[in-house]
Amino acid sequence: MKARLLTGINALIAFLLGVLGFSSCNRSMYGVPHAELEATGKVTNELNEPVNSARVTLRHKYDGDCDTYTDEDGIYSLRGEMFPVDSVQIVVSDTSGVYEADSVRLKVDYDRSDAKQRGDSWYRGTGYLYQDFTLKKK
Repeated sequence: MKARLLTGINALIAFLLGVLGFSSCNRSMYGVPHAELEATGKVTNELNEPVNSARVTLRHKYDGDCDTYTDEDGIYSLRGEMFPVDSVQIVVSDTSGVYEADSVRLKVDYDRSDAKQRGDSWYRGTGYLYQDFTLKKK
């Protein structure tokens, strides 16, 4: 019971910090190539029901991990400015322990259409990733 309460509180704090614009995904430094990464999707169970408070982790080769949690509809959204890479791994784990974790490695293609408008020679564009997950019971 105590672990479940703490998990819920942690998910609420992470959600509120994300809404306020605080994220562990913004790690670009001045004078270093950088790009924006935006990962979105939905996490459901085998009955196609949304999985609330599932932890979604974006594993970045150079900048480390950044996390978020799904909302009550199973939707997640991660956005951050990072070093441009060819691929990232997205890992989903159920904080309640009911479902098995799942992961996928995705190739990142960058949209460079706004790179010249920014006037930033280090900016490499925006990479959009969309991936849904279906978690299986343990």
